[in-house]
Amino acid sequence: MSRRRRIFIAFAAIVVFVLTAAVAGVLTLTRSEWGKAKAVAYFVGLVNNGIKGKLYVGRVSGSIFSGVTIDSVEIRDQNDSVFVAAVRVSLNYDARDLLDRRLLFRNVRAGRVTANIFEDSVGMFNFRRIFPSGPPGPREEVPRMGWGQFFKLEDAIVDSATVTLTTRWTPAEGLTRKQRDSVITYNLQRTDKVIWRGPGVFYETKQWTRGHIELDSARLDDRQPGGRKFAIRNLSIVENDPPFHFSNARGFVRILGDSIWADVPHLELPGSKANMAGKVWWGQGQPTRFDLVVNADTVAMEDVAWVYPTLPKTGGGRMKLAIKSENDPHVIDYVLTDMDVRTTDSRLRGDMTFGIGGPITVLKDVDLVAQPLDFKLIEQLAGEPLPYPWRGTISGSLIASGGPLNEFQVDTSDLVFRDANVPGAVTIGSLRGGMNIERPSEVVFHSVDVDLDQLDLRTLQFLIPTFPRLNGQIAGRATLDSSWLDVRFHSADLTHSDGSGPSTRMTGAGRVTFGETTTTYDIAMTAQPFSFTTFARAYTDSRIPLKGEYTGPVRLQGTTDDLTVTTELRGPAGMIAYDGRVDGDSIGGYALDGVLSFESLDLRTLLDTAVTPVTALSGSATLAVRFDSLYNLTGASELALARSQVDSLTVHD
Repeated sequence: MSRRRRIFIAFAAIVVFVLTAAVAGVLTLTRSEWGKAKAVAYFVGLVNNGIKGKLYVGRVSGSIFSGVTIDSVEIRDQNDSVFVAAVRVSLNYDARDLLDRRLLFRNVRAGRVTANIFEDSVGMFNFRRIFPSGPPGPREEVPRMGWGQFFKLEDAIVDSATVTLTTRWTPAEGLTRKQRDSVITYNLQRTDKVIWRGPGVFYETKQWTRGHIELDSARLDDRQPGGRKFAIRNLSIVENDPPFHFSNARGFVRILGDSIWADVPHLELPGSKANMAGKVWWGQGQPTRFDLVVNADTVAMEDVAWVYPTLPKTGGGRMKLAIKSENDPHVIDYVLTDMDVRTTDSRLRGDMTFGIGGPITVLKDVDLVAQPLDFKLIEQLAGEPLPYPWRGTISGSLIASGGPLNEFQVDTSDLVFRDANVPGAVTIGSLRGGMNIERPSEVVFHSVDVDLDQLDLRTLQFLIPTFPRLNGQIAGRATLDSSWLDVRFHSADLTHSDGSGPSTRMTGAGRVTFGETTTTYDIAMTAQPFSFTTFARAYTDSRIPLKGEYTGPVRLQGTTDDLTVTTELRGPAGMIAYDGRVDGDSIGGYALDGVLSFESLDLRTLLDTAVTPVTALSGSATLAVRFDSLYNLTGASELALARSQVDSLTVHD
């Protein structure tokens, strides 16, 4: 062997020995606690040089060339506030990616993860400060890859995650100073949202807790045109606003700028299954805004009862739910469409929208069919007992443009009420107009047009003990401006009937106030005509034997036991008028204290009895009498006759 060859072999052996010794030394060092600490410190230093914050890494075990387990990790911003923190983090990687400054981690596992996303007073989010965005584009367009410019996870599982999002909050624009102060006070006191006062600015905080997240992949840097992307294999998390408890969700989410886009073909709530798509965005000093659509083939009322405080929590069905922010981003619309829900012995189908976030809840775009609506549900929505013991069901349809609950507008309705208190009693009608339904137990009507095909008076007799014992049905129309405890009406055209007899038709206006022990009347109407025959049969307490149909004005003021009556009625028996007081609710009969006037009055026709002679009486009588029939009068009266006729006898003045 030549000398040159021996020298080459010796040199090669030395090189191999040195390399082997170096590799062995590196392996030895990196497997020791001291060596790994030095290597981790070097890596952390490189990362901290590339971000605007601080990465803290706790005790590390495993091989730094292929994968490690870290007992704790934190990323803090430049103000030393925690952005992300986790415990017991394990991950695998390829050392060559680290040499290329690529953060590509596989088989990532992390527990008790906390993330705080915060928008400061100038509108900059903490993650944007920590990881400044670079120009988008392919990797080769970037001259030199910096730490954090490529950050991706593959097969990641995060357990016990908590995410807090805090953004700036401001009242709507265009408000007066007084309105602005009122809105701020209202929102600071709200319990359904977390709005608080910071140094010189207001903030809104949303939180997601108890999160379990499984990702097929996650691109965390902001270098690609599509933004940060997450392929979700499984997600369960509790959201505080709106209060949802998601589970078994899978789909795709991307974060682009200040927006989150979601396409989730499957998700579950405790009693519901649905899919969801849309976006959520924030920033620019505005509240978080929503444009989400949730299609729920199976929905439990308990999962959506938070939309309105008194919605029932039992039952369910199906619906589509769109969550949309209005032009005023403080108000969120919850749009329910294709709804078919059964709850509280009721079934409702159709559409409606709740507007939540303003001082007054909005209910609008209502198009509902009740099949039926039980009064149990109405009382549940009222949140308190109704002033009268309604029982039964309402069937029919309701179309309402709606509005704030104190200015709710009904466009048209077609309703049938079947009274469970009085079997067989049915009321059919419709209504349209404005009303205040902010407290359903104290509904107030504002120019509500009511059309009645029939109102069974037995229903009112059961509900209102002081209502006259008048049987039969009412039909017709009237306009209401009142509460249902103090009914004021005008433009009334009402007909009363009882069986096959003649009907009474009354037109005009009035007011009826229902008290605990009395009913008070203030009515000015015109009889067209008034049927004494039907009234005497229908009014169970009546002992008045008058017959026939009479027309003329009727004015009633007071209560049934102290009623001022002014009337002048004309009919087949002549004219009869009264101006005075009537006690129609006394024990043992009635009482009159007033002036009875008559003209050409035929008592035989008025009483419809052959035993009474034919008369043509004119004059007046001043009465202070009590009676239970016209043939049983007690008290005092003063009769003044003008020229009259009694059978064949003429009576002069």
